[in-house]
Amino acid sequence: MERTVLPSGRPPPPSHALGPQCFPRRVCKSRCAAFFCRKTACAKCATEWNMGAHSVPRIMTAASFGFLSGILLHAGWLRPVPFLAMAVAMLPLLFVRHRIVCIGYAACLFGFIRFDMTLPLPSEALAEAVGREASFIGIVREMRIYQATIAVRTMDDRVVSSRSLISVSPGSATLSEGQTVRVACRLAMLDLADKKSRFLARRGAFFQCKGTTVVRLVAFAPPYFAPAALANWRKALSARIRAVFPGDEGALLSGILYGERGFTKRMNDAFRMAGMTHLIAVSGSNITLVVSLFVPFLLVLGYRRTSAIVLSGLGILLFAFFVGAEASVIRAAIMGWLALLARAFGRKPKAGHLLLVAAAVMTLADPWAPAFDAGFALSFLATWGLIALSPFVSERLRFVPERFGLREITATTFSATLVTTPYSLWAFQESSLAGLITNLFAIPLIGLAMAWGALAIAVGPVIPAVAWPAQGFLHAILRIAETANRFPWLAYALPIPLWAMAAIYTLIAGAGMHLKRKKYPQPGVLEAHIPSRIRAFVRAF
Repeated sequence: MERTVLPSGRPPPPSHALGPQCFPRRVCKSRCAAFFCRKTACAKCATEWNMGAHSVPRIMTAASFGFLSGILLHAGWLRPVPFLAMAVAMLPLLFVRHRIVCIGYAACLFGFIRFDMTLPLPSEALAEAVGREASFIGIVREMRIYQATIAVRTMDDRVVSSRSLISVSPGSATLSEGQTVRVACRLAMLDLADKKSRFLARRGAFFQCKGTTVVRLVAFAPPYFAPAALANWRKALSARIRAVFPGDEGALLSGILYGERGFTKRMNDAFRMAGMTHLIAVSGSNITLVVSLFVPFLLVLGYRRTSAIVLSGLGILLFAFFVGAEASVIRAAIMGWLALLARAFGRKPKAGHLLLVAAAVMTLADPWAPAFDAGFALSFLATWGLIALSPFVSERLRFVPERFGLREITATTFSATLVTTPYSLWAFQESSLAGLITNLFAIPLIGLAMAWGALAIAVGPVIPAVAWPAQGFLHAILRIAETANRFPWLAYALPIPLWAMAAIYTLIAGAGMHLKRKKYPQPGVLEAHIPSRIRAFVRAF
């Protein structure tokens, strides 16, 4: 009997003992066949088994896209949705016959429900104190350069369950995560109509201190408080970096390696105007570095390749916690974990699917992130532009020389800028064209600065000459940012409404799908046309 081969090139499952009853082939019309058609030993079942295997990515994509759509739709309507309205919205599920559409619609409704569960509920005790001087005791949950997030515990001897955002200047108090402090200030409630206030509300901060703020330390962080221990480790590492690289060079290296924001305000504004802030944010390149260090180390210790890949996921997890678990690093960590699991089971991961699933997982934990967290949105949009548009842009830039990876850098920079600009115009009402030029010179130096900088941190105090190459690369990156600020006309203000941003992204997505179907009709051919550097970057996820 002729051996049956599935369209994917693989034989049918061993449980299917093919016999004369297997022919002729027929396609099963049952909706559940892709999952449960296992009984009959026929080619029809083998075909449906193959369709079921290939439908898993489609199901995950539909569920993730539907869930994100529900979250974003509800984000534009910050009011509770009545239960009766949700029940009526579920009625179409009884009549929809297409499985993918049904899953996507159900996931969209679940996104509505999940966002509805996290609508702001400010504390009544703090709301009563709005507009007057108040004194309360709380724990520092998050500390940034210019502000701290305080989890309020008591106010006027009353227990309070809320958070209050306290603005603290660097010179007024030295705070760190886990410390218990007493704060005296005039409370004000955030206006959720403001985009910045919504960003704070998604963290649970519904109130803000206005005017003079007095902060006094009550108790240090307990030894078992993990965020405080991680913050102390980051401070110790930052101190070691500053000892080797004083000034802005050390702050830049801290940002490149683990996302530490230690720039002066002048240099921070320079990087923002130059379109280079993404260089000091932890992203996929840092996760790639972690995996590239862990896997060879575990292989040297005698672990098998599969075990080394799985255990390197532990390194990703530890690194994500160490740097503070920001949106960009969580996205990269989730994609890295999924890619490692896929490779451990012998599957070839697809970056687009990993990106969408990572977005859905992060949104499930924090439904406010897609709409009101700029770091979350820009991280995913830039990665999407890198994956989806860079191959086509690279083909149109054949006049750009390939030497030193110049064409690939130009393609990735243009793609990321094209995709992130609409969101920047909506969220910040401004954008800059300087990034199209500055990144051409800065990106090639980032990898060199990261490698030489890590080596200098390890042996620089003993052998100072090792730090000289990294010092030169870091200084060059700083000069690029400062030079771009001499041309302020590259920055422009053009605020756009939400509907315009949605329309632009719809056009970009539609154009990308059209180009893919027109240029690469065969599945899997697109990956072969991705430049080597981009393919290596995507493969890391």
